[in-house]
Amino acid sequence: MKIDSTPKVDGTTRIKETKGGQARALARRTQQDGVQDEVALTGNAAKLQELEVLLAEMELADPKRVEAIRQAIAEGSFKVDAEAVADALIKEAIELISRQGRQ
Repeated sequence: MKIDSTPKVDGTTRIKETKGGQARALARRTQQDGVQDEVALTGNAAKLQELEVLLAEMELADPKRVEAIRQAIAEGSFKVDAEAVADALIKEAIELISRQGRQ
């Protein structure tokens, strides 16, 4: 089965493979006066555009899980795992510090 990883932004965007294997996106737009614009993107820019489209389509939260948590809070049965929260905060702080060290 072949997986098509080309972005599906709209009907005017196409991704083409070049000799070097890099993707090159070409977008053409016809204006009212008949003039066409063409934009050529590098492989990295085309991949970034594809990722932006995929991110825009993603759900940020699971609606069923959100509702279950909301109901547990309303019933007073929601319990916070303080150790898990502390571990996550420490992990995030370590990641932020290591990113700053690389810059």
